[in-house]
Amino acid sequence: MSPIPRQAVKFTQRIRNPTLRSLTLSLIEDASQKPDLAHFTIAILKNPSHTSHTDLKPHATALFATEEQFKNNKAQTAHIYHDEQGR
Repeated sequence: MSPIPRQAVKFTQRIRNPTLRSLTLSLIEDASQKPDLAHFTIAILKNPSHTSHTDLKPHATALFATEEQFKNNKAQTAHIYHDEQGR
């Protein structure tokens, strides 16, 4: 399947930093091309690229769902890890 386009990603919070927004959307778009996530058609950004006290590696948190899962208010959580260049 084709990747989830950037403009189709739903946000749970506003990201005012354009560089961070672009990085996070690129990570979601790239991740949705992977075989394990390719069948999902909806992506919801939970947290933009960040680290936490329990996980020091930079990552974005997104929820992926099919149309059916989204209608039933279900989704799969994915942590998308990356380096400083966003790869």
